[in-house]
Amino acid sequence: MDVVRILIHPLKCIFKDPGYLIPPLLPAIAGIIYTARGPSTKEMITISLIAQMVLGLFSSTVLTDMALRGYQGKPTSLLTSLSKALSRFPTALAASFLIAIAAMAGLILLIIPGILVLVFTFFTLQEVVLENKGITEAIKESIALVKTNFLFTLSLFLYLTSLTMLLEALSASVSPFASFVTAMVISPYVTLAITFCYLEMKKGTVITPPP
Repeated sequence: MDVVRILIHPLKCIFKDPGYLIPPLLPAIAGIIYTARGPSTKEMITISLIAQMVLGLFSSTVLTDMALRGYQGKPTSLLTSLSKALSRFPTALAASFLIAIAAMAGLILLIIPGILVLVFTFFTLQEVVLENKGITEAIKESIALVKTNFLFTLSLFLYLTSLTMLLEALSASVSPFASFVTAMVISPYVTLAITFCYLEMKKGTVITPPP
């Protein structure tokens, strides 16, 4: 499959089915509430950031299950995906916590090891949600999958990270509402793009670069 098609297909899914925009409402609204509160104590800032990260992960967990239906050409079912996300979220949260600790340690020691941790665990959430894997097994499966598609996964990671940072910086310079809209769109796009690539790799499909 052409990489360009994979990266454009999520946008088509989002425009076709606005249901993908519902899960990101949780972290986006939490961000607006945090911004509207004005100056806060360090403790409140920490609590707010943790809450936004947890809600963001839950949103991604829901979107991952929804992405599978989009990949299969089926209509999304928010209630079904919510139910699946609730059952898999504790595992997803624990796995993300371990990955975050390992990545932070790598970034503190040397930047490259931290980035490699994030790249090799790139598909852990998909393994947890779509394959019902446990923490250790999901991380191992992600590492094995990335090993066979390392350059593409690294490129995808850098592309999505750069795109997210750029759009968030631009929207933040405009207004809080612009940041809200950006978060609503970029979150499902990133999750769908990762999940679609994951599903192609699991099928053994060769992902070709653009000409």
